[in-house]
Amino acid sequence: MAEHRDVRASDDDREAATRRLRLAVEEGCLDLQEFDDRVGRALGATTRGELAGLLADLPTERRQSLPPVRGGAPRWLKTLWAVWGAVLAVNVVVWAAVSVAEACPLDFWPKDLLAPAVVLAVVTAAHAARRRASLPSGG
Repeated sequence: MAEHRDVRASDDDREAATRRLRLAVEEGCLDLQEFDDRVGRALGATTRGELAGLLADLPTERRQSLPPVRGGAPRWLKTLWAVWGAVLAVNVVVWAAVSVAEACPLDFWPKDLLAPAVVLAVVTAAHAARRRASLPSGG
């Protein structure tokens, strides 16, 4: 960002500056009030030079940055969890309605939907472990 100080700042430039300011708070270089002030000025900055001025007195980044993590679980896995949750919710509502209508409460048959949840949990855990193993170790 130091080069081309008079070039207009993009949203990505402003976001990078706010990430660096957030890291400076975590490192203990800025207090929360100064962080709040600088983030406000960073979001209102129009040139890269303004952003560079907000970061000039901070030490170079000490913590190794990991690549950005996007979205956690893949969309297909989130969709499966959402479908399972919706099916479970509908089954519980139907069970409750039928149990209220009956003189004697029915056996809680939506419990049979817990087996697919266990399978989904295992798939989710395996995906998370594989993803964690593929990330570079920060140290």
